[in-house]
Amino acid sequence: MKVVQWNTAKVLGGAELRTLELTKALIKKGHQVYIICRKNSFFENKLKQEHMNIIAYKNPFVGFIKILVFLKNWKPDIIHVHSGKDYAISIILGMLNSIPVVIHRRLMSKVNPITKFLINNWKTKIIAISKATKEILIKENKFEEEKIELVYNAIPQERLKFDSDKIIQLQHHFDKKNKKIVLSVGNLYPTKGFEELIKVAKILKEKIKNLLVLIAGEGEERKKLEKLIIQYNLSDTVKLLGFRNDVIELLKICDCFVLLSYEEPFGVAFIEALGCGKPVVGYRCGGLPEIIADNEVGYLVEPHDINAVCEKLEKILLDEELAKKLGTNAKRYFDCKFSFNNMIEKIENIFYELKNLTNNKE
Repeated sequence: MKVVQWNTAKVLGGAELRTLELTKALIKKGHQVYIICRKNSFFENKLKQEHMNIIAYKNPFVGFIKILVFLKNWKPDIIHVHSGKDYAISIILGMLNSIPVVIHRRLMSKVNPITKFLINNWKTKIIAISKATKEILIKENKFEEEKIELVYNAIPQERLKFDSDKIIQLQHHFDKKNKKIVLSVGNLYPTKGFEELIKVAKILKEKIKNLLVLIAGEGEERKKLEKLIIQYNLSDTVKLLGFRNDVIELLKICDCFVLLSYEEPFGVAFIEALGCGKPVVGYRCGGLPEIIADNEVGYLVEPHDINAVCEKLEKILLDEELAKKLGTNAKRYFDCKFSFNNMIEKIENIFYELKNLTNNKE
C-alpha cells in the first residue's frame, strides 16, 4: 500500500516521534511511505537523519502546488494526517485526487466547523487515542461513532533500549547515591503543569532534603519557570535540562515519574515511564485514567491539588518497598496493555477498510 504521512509541526515532540515510528513500522511491513513535513523544521532534520522519503515545504501556496503534483504522480492509497492545522488542506487535496484520509486526533479541543464539514463530506476515518478523546469527538463535535476508531498510543520495545555507560554517567552527574530523583518530561507549555511541579518541589523540599527534580523538555514557558525556580530558592533542587536525547536513561536513574498536565489526551511520557518500571503520578484528567491504574502502578490525583501530589510523591520516595512494588507492577502493566504491534495492526486495518470502501464505491 502507498501511504502518505502528513505532519508539518515545527517541533520534534511526541506526535512527531509517533509519526516516525509508525512510518518505520509500515515500511518494515512492506508498505511504501512518504512523509509531508515543514521545511527547516526539527522534524524534517530528524527525518533526514533517519533517511525517510519526505516532501518538505515552507511557503503554504508553493507547498499546496508541490503536494498536489506529488499526489497526482505518486497516486497514494491513503493520506494519514497527524496535526490539526493540516486536517483541512489534506482533505481538500484528498478530494482533488480521490484519496481517502485518516485523521489522527490527539487533542481534547473542538474541531473547527470548516474541518468538521470536510471530514463529514469525504472518505475519512478519525483515530482517537483515548476514550476521552473519542467522547469529545462524539458529544461536543457531534461526529457519528462509526466515523471514529479507538487506537491507544504505544511505543516499540527498541525505544526502551538504554546505554549502560550513559546511565553510569548520569548517576554520577546527578549524585544518584545521595538524591531522591523525580523526573518530568514534556514540552514547556502552560498545560503541562510545570509551574505547579515547581511549587510541589518547594513544599516537598522541606520534608525530603535530598530531593532533586529534573525537568526534560523545551518550550515557551522556560524563562517563566527559570524565574520561579530562583524566586523559590530552588536552584539546587529543580533543574531544567532542555531537550534531551537520553530520556530513557534519565528514567532509569529516577525514583519516580510525574507529569502534572491538566490537558492530556493520552500521555506517551507516562507509557515510557511504565515501560521502564517506574512509579508514576499524574492528574486524573483526559486519557490518563486509561493509562494509569491508580494505586497499582502509581497514583492519580485531582487536577491542581498540589498537596495531594506532595503526599503521593512523599509516599513513593520514602518507602522503598512500595516504590519497588509499584515499579514492578508498572512494567508488567506496560507489557500487557501497550503492545506496539497491536497498534500498528489496528491502524493497518483502518487503512485497508477505508481503501476497500473507496474502491467498492468507485
